Amino acid sequence: MFWWQIGSIHNQIFVKISIFRKSRMRFPLTLYCVLLGFVISVHSTDACKGCVNLDEYNFHKIISRFDAVLVKFDVAFPYGDKHDIFNNLATEIVDNSNFILAQVGIKDYGEKDNEGLGKKFGINSKEDLPALRLFVQGEDEPFSFGKNAVWADDTLKKFVRDHTNIYLGLPGCLEAFDKLAMKFSALTSPTDKETVLKLTENEVAKLTTQREHDIANTYIKFMNKVMENGASFIAQEMNRLGKIVGGKVADKKRIELTNRLNILKSFHSNTKKTEL
Repeated sequence: MFWWQIGSIHNQIFVKISIFRKSRMRFPLTLYCVLLGFVISVHSTDACKGCVNLDEYNFHKIISRFDAVLVKFDVAFPYGDKHDIFNNLATEIVDNSNFILAQVGIKDYGEKDNEGLGKKFGINSKEDLPALRLFVQGEDEPFSFGKNAVWADDTLKKFVRDHTNIYLGLPGCLEAFDKLAMKFSALTSPTDKETVLKLTENEVAKLTTQREHDIANTYIKFMNKVMENGASFIAQEMNRLGKIVGGKVADKKRIELTNRLNILKSFHSNTKKTEL
């Protein structure tokens, strides 16, 4: 007989397998490897969704393919609030083809994977983790996120905006349509608004995925509602959806409504500026 135990110490996986000698049973090495691989793969399912995992071999190949790459150097199996914030940002920018988030897992045990890569960019010990470096095309050195800076969605976005021309929209939004929504809201003439509405409808033909089409049609729907009911529709709809999202609603529906609220904010923000 044998038994095995899974656990972690400081976020490092360990597998303990005990074989009772009295059983005179030899534990197959191949089965051990399968179990160990299974444990590690299960534990890794909490890795950063939407991120690219980098190492000493593929680092420069990936970095060179994007206008900007925000890289998080961290322990091999990251966790905690900072990792969650980074993870959330990665899912938010999934529609951005010029910007991507990546992570480098550094081990301080065994073969010490990626330790040399970290040191190359000023990450010299475990105490320096997690650390952010922003790699921008045309820049010789990456930009460093302050060691004592606050990790939050808005501060990470500001860090990227300060050093790039990357658009960072809200979840469920599209850059081109956000700009058209702001332009639409800034206009007062119905004729001019109608012109922007036609431009928006024409932009839909350039989209390549059904998801993008669905999002774009939401912008168009809101524009038509404004044409029918006036600019006050935006604030009224935001208030209505906000109440629904804040109540008892299924998670899938909450995400859908939150994305619609995010689109409305593209109209509402410019309306507020115009009123001022």
